[in-house]
Amino acid sequence: MSSSPLISVIIPMYNTVKYIKQTVESVLAQTYSSFEVIIVDDGSTDGSGEIVKTLMLKDSRIKYIFQSNQGVSAARNNAIVHSQGEYLAFLDSDDLWLPDKLEKQVCRLSAAGMDGCYCGYQYFCEASKGDRFPRRYFEGKILLEVIKEKVLVWTSTVVIKRAVVVSNAIAFRTGLNWAEDMDFFCRLIYKCNFCCVKEVLALYRQRPNSLSASPDRLPEIQLWKEFMQWVKAAPSSDLYNKQDIERAIYSYRLPSIAISCLYQRLSNGAKPEEDFFRRAPLQLVFAYRLSLSEPGLKLFIKKLLIRFRYGYKSD
Repeated sequence: MSSSPLISVIIPMYNTVKYIKQTVESVLAQTYSSFEVIIVDDGSTDGSGEIVKTLMLKDSRIKYIFQSNQGVSAARNNAIVHSQGEYLAFLDSDDLWLPDKLEKQVCRLSAAGMDGCYCGYQYFCEASKGDRFPRRYFEGKILLEVIKEKVLVWTSTVVIKRAVVVSNAIAFRTGLNWAEDMDFFCRLIYKCNFCCVKEVLALYRQRPNSLSASPDRLPEIQLWKEFMQWVKAAPSSDLYNKQDIERAIYSYRLPSIAISCLYQRLSNGAKPEEDFFRRAPLQLVFAYRLSLSEPGLKLFIKKLLIRFRYGYKSD
């Protein structure tokens, strides 16, 4: 890796006029200066584009692309096509980076000799700071830890070698408003080792009207099934045993989604509809095997509550 490889910073934007200036300025304030900023405007109607155009006059590294509204995944994919960097870094249009994020990740990538790097992040709302994630950090072959939620790799924390994305034809899934990045990053993690910077370098803004505020996670079950089919069809990997991935998905991830969705409905006083149990059968709920992590323990408690408080039994 060259001492200062070009990084393409990808920002999908849709109606974030209140935040986009601060977001872009957090990139321009980086101590690492070899980057381009590609902002894909996904059909904004609130004046966000005008703010970006004004910022472009002050810094030639900013590039602006407008497209009709197609969703965040299509916007990111469009930006990747137009990127020139050796590395890609992703940032949502209402989130922020700390000034030394890129510098520390480039240094870690060089030291570790790996193709991808993530870092820690912290929730925030205006001046208030919230929880920090992940609780634990893993490096190298981290896919099983990601599947079991022992480590959380969030979009705005990732720097990845562009060649890995392009050569493997990996793209963001379109038509989704939740977990649209899960499939993308799991495919990348299957293909290469990831290192990390074990500190908070990114800030995740919490907004009451954001898409991730109250997601319906049920479609995620099908996403994970399709990911497993992709793994089965992919060439054998030196990094992973495919059976280990399948076991992790079917004994942890799918049951965890089913438990979360069912418990949310029951705790809200709603009776699950027939379609719910078609997509997330009770057998899936009770197939969960305890994972010794904070999310894993919470899921196990919810599984017990579903059984004993709400009276749902396994067949």
